[in-house]
Amino acid sequence: MNNNKVAVIAKKEFFDSIKSKTFLTIFGIFLLLMLVSSVMGINNYNKQLDQYQKSQVENQNPDKNSVFTDFPEPKLTAVVFQEMVTNIGVIGAILAIILGYNAVSGEKERGNLKLILSYPLYREDVVNGKFFGKIGILILTLAITSILSIACALVMGVNLTGSDLIAIALFMVISTLYLITFLEISIFFSTVSKSGTSSILYSFMFWILSTMIITSFSGVVADAMVPTDDTAFYGGKISSTNSVSIVVSDNGETNLSEDGGESTFEKYQKKWKIQNTIESLISPTQNYEQVASAILGNDFVNSLTESDSSQNEIDMFETISGKMSNIITMLVWAIISLVGTYVVFMRQDIR
Repeated sequence: MNNNKVAVIAKKEFFDSIKSKTFLTIFGIFLLLMLVSSVMGINNYNKQLDQYQKSQVENQNPDKNSVFTDFPEPKLTAVVFQEMVTNIGVIGAILAIILGYNAVSGEKERGNLKLILSYPLYREDVVNGKFFGKIGILILTLAITSILSIACALVMGVNLTGSDLIAIALFMVISTLYLITFLEISIFFSTVSKSGTSSILYSFMFWILSTMIITSFSGVVADAMVPTDDTAFYGGKISSTNSVSIVVSDNGETNLSEDGGESTFEKYQKKWKIQNTIESLISPTQNYEQVASAILGNDFVNSLTESDSSQNEIDMFETISGKMSNIITMLVWAIISLVGTYVVFMRQDIR
């Protein structure tokens, strides 16, 4: 691989993407959504923080007329950035698809690919150059998003700690890997397609399948494997032979159970686990959302306590380690797409 030639192709791809009106439109919508999410998240965080502070004061001076004052301390990253997870999962994936759908098919339609390959270039140089150039766009996009979000927080009077900045940085790294996954999938379909129209159609079909259809499919499979009766939650009768009883354990945990069988709560736990497993195996978006939410603190918001920075780093390391399977599963799609792109492009007859 000639690094200089790859750099030239990457630079061209980078600036060509920036000049694209379609990309700029999606990019503008993406940044606007990120900005709105930041402002709404910060306002929500300030409200939750006020509630928490009031509850602390009332707990120190209890009032007999007080109904409920025990509010958990909000975690800044979990409240402010959680909405961004959804936006990146949807709009970010669309942005990556738009970047990659005509990477190869567009060159075929314009007749430029044959001209490019007439130069002393290896085919892998072309693929690598296009790949790195478009990755640069994704990194720039998320870097601008991070700067805007942090700037909004500072302007609105929110103090960011070192652990918050670490969480934001890791969140953006995971987001970059997620967008690269859909970029690679889009470039793969661009390689195997004869036109940009077919490429973008296949890319969006994969996106819809992996984000929407798989959710319904996994739900149907889970229902078939672990049947449950929702009427148990509304006080209805399950059948003429089975009845529902409420069981309170010694530790105060309440479970709905069918006489002679496992509790309805346990059945729902099994069903949720099956559904989540199926979605995680197929959907890059599902894996991304789980990892990103854990990094931002949604998995352990109420368990975090004030501690030194080294302890926060240990907690974050343990979080990443616990979600490593999700990260690997998400990246499998990127690796498969990259290998497929190389194999197909190397064997294609370019006319």
